[in-house]
Amino acid sequence: MKRFFAGLLAVCLVGAAFAGCSGSSANYNVNDVASAVETVAKIENPLDITEDDLTYEFGVDMDKVEEFSGQKTGVANTAGTVLVVKASAGSVDDIKAALENYKNGLVSVSENYQNDFPEAYQQVSDGRVVAKGDYAVLAIAAAGVDYTEVDAAIDEALK
Repeated sequence: MKRFFAGLLAVCLVGAAFAGCSGSSANYNVNDVASAVETVAKIENPLDITEDDLTYEFGVDMDKVEEFSGQKTGVANTAGTVLVVKASAGSVDDIKAALENYKNGLVSVSENYQNDFPEAYQQVSDGRVVAKGDYAVLAIAAAGVDYTEVDAAIDEALK
């Protein structure tokens, strides 16, 4: 009987060890992910996104960010932003919501100028906000970029 309980305990411990390992989230280098997406998004005159940009422009709470990397266009009236954020534990939904709000705000503003800048309006409207594990990605490609390429770059970088 003691052997039975010892064997059962061993099986439970091994099972618990595997369960603990399976819940871990993959780790990605935010610079590598951003670079892979930026390559296909073709941002014109790229400017690095700063902590101030993240807070005041994108509406992201820096207390919920472990690290980030990204660029936005420096050309007025054109689309182009790639931002990758590694959220602190349990915060990815908040980060994703902030990035979606940012994108939706751009769409609202772009609607006012869609007759003058139809490609920029379409690219902003088609922009992506994707979350995987603790990572959130915002991708708004330049005019003429096919979003299937952007989707493929995001999927490949986060696999």
